[in-house]
Amino acid sequence: AARSGGGSGGVGATSAGGNVGDALNLPEQTTRAVAVAFDWLRQFGLDGMLLLAPTFRPMSAAGEMNLAPNVLRQLEMLRSREGKHRGSLLWLLGDGTRTAAGARAIRRWVSHPLTDRDAIRTRLDAVEELRTEADAGGALEPVLESLAKYHGGARGGKGGGDVERYLGRIFHGTATPAELVAALSAVGGFAKELSSAGGDSLGRTRLTRELLAAACDPAVIHTCDELLSRVDVEAARAGRATAAMVLLPDPVKFPELERTRDAVAAAERALQDLLPALRQKIIDNSRGGKAQGGKGGLQLTPRLTYTSVRQGSSQVEHLVELPDTLPGIPTNWIRVSTNKSKKVVRYHPPEVLDAAATLEQSRERHSAACAAAWHGFLRDDAAGAFLELRAAVRAAAGLDALASLASVARLDGYVKPTLLSDDHPPTIRFVDGRHPTLEAVLDPGSFVPNSVDLRNDGVRALVVTGPNMGGKSCFIRQVALLALMAQMGSYVPAAAAELTVLDGVYTRMGASDNLAMGSSTFLEEMSECSSILRSATEKSLVVLDELGRGTSTHDGVAVAHATLDYIISDLKPMCLFVTHYTDVARDLARKHRKHCDTQYPSYVEVDENDENDENDENDEND
Repeated sequence: AARSGGGSGGVGATSAGGNVGDALNLPEQTTRAVAVAFDWLRQFGLDGMLLLAPTFRPMSAAGEMNLAPNVLRQLEMLRSREGKHRGSLLWLLGDGTRTAAGARAIRRWVSHPLTDRDAIRTRLDAVEELRTEADAGGALEPVLESLAKYHGGARGGKGGGDVERYLGRIFHGTATPAELVAALSAVGGFAKELSSAGGDSLGRTRLTRELLAAACDPAVIHTCDELLSRVDVEAARAGRATAAMVLLPDPVKFPELERTRDAVAAAERALQDLLPALRQKIIDNSRGGKAQGGKGGLQLTPRLTYTSVRQGSSQVEHLVELPDTLPGIPTNWIRVSTNKSKKVVRYHPPEVLDAAATLEQSRERHSAACAAAWHGFLRDDAAGAFLELRAAVRAAAGLDALASLASVARLDGYVKPTLLSDDHPPTIRFVDGRHPTLEAVLDPGSFVPNSVDLRNDGVRALVVTGPNMGGKSCFIRQVALLALMAQMGSYVPAAAAELTVLDGVYTRMGASDNLAMGSSTFLEEMSECSSILRSATEKSLVVLDELGRGTSTHDGVAVAHATLDYIISDLKPMCLFVTHYTDVARDLARKHRKHCDTQYPSYVEVDENDENDENDENDEND
């Protein structure tokens, strides 16, 4: 199992205890997988995160719906059918987020709807609060503006950037000074503004108060101020700071850094102290100095300084520049370059080369000490506050995600869904529901609404038949999406909506094969259907689109009839079943009169000739 000792990741890793597997009560196979990941990440210095027990969470947590990849793909929840962000449910619900962390929170909510009624109602109440606050210009509007100001960078074009990602780099010791300052300034600045505005007292619902309190925790403000007091904030913000210059002098905290800094200063002074002696040597060597006791040489020899010139792509430093006619130049001085226009010659005296080498060595030692001090600062000080700072960032992300759902709730025709009690028979009822993403991309008013009413003790299976392009698949996707949106804590596009909490949504749509794995279209269809029949319960929604079309007609009819009959009589979930086999619909509706109903998409037939005649008549009247 992963151990806490010897890890090269961020400090705070040992807080998880000696054995993460024991701390989290992980299964043996999972613990072995964590250990393998730990050993592989350790060579890159990224193993510390696996030693923090709070960073682990189950993929199917209690209180969340674990949607299959087929559901996410077939309902176009994360990507549209064309593989684009626009047109997906995530695009609709997350388009109003102001921060990168908020966008990730929305993505998590979309892919993991809630299954706890109280949690769903809590989120819906928070969305309703933010919706009414925005309409009335309430106290939370300045909070959201401040959120964009401090956390907005990656998506809004301003603010601190992707603060949550910066915190991860800080923990692993790979953050730059600019990233550290941006993250701490964003977290601390937002917490201070939020605290001065009233903190958690600004919220009316339990969830908003919890998020506001976590985002403006006084301990977070103190931590950010304490860490920022150790660095040159202005230089880091301007992009001038490196690990060698960002840390402010502190002999107690960074004693080795002070020693190497003093060594560099001593080497620089030694170079400067050489200049008078070098000038005197020229005077002594000049004929004027010998003839006039040094007076003439003193008058002819200029005061020496160091200069630098660029040769090719390199910079040559610590050159002594003298007139090309000056006598008395020692023969062991190395002539480096000549400038005929200025009539000067540049030299490297041996004493200067030795002193410059000493200075370069001192600088290299100081640079290594700075890098060690910077990584030590990240490891010993900043990384220790990782969980505390991450909690504040995720609270801000939660506020951002709720605000995005509130912006959707303000759209015309959206209502707050009503959650029926847990002891109520499983129910899905939408009055004049509309497909959320199709309505968003089509012209206003062009989408025709549809209603649905499914009850476990009444009609729980709806068989939809009709011609191609009649809207059957659109209708069943719409119902599934509206149910999932309600359990995400979002308002839904309908005149009215009420439902019991579903424990799962299962879909089988479209025709696909997996020839690389030796699976035909029919095998894929049957495998997915089998998985659904094993997993669905009375509190589930099952959506099957043209089951049985992967084989011959007679076999397809048998598969569709047997499957739907089993779903209605034994499994008893709420079911939407699309088929072209009208005999299946007619037989099962007759057999299960109470629990199965059939519907077909209605249409309006327009005679193009009559329409053209009517247009011509209107033109004549005009």
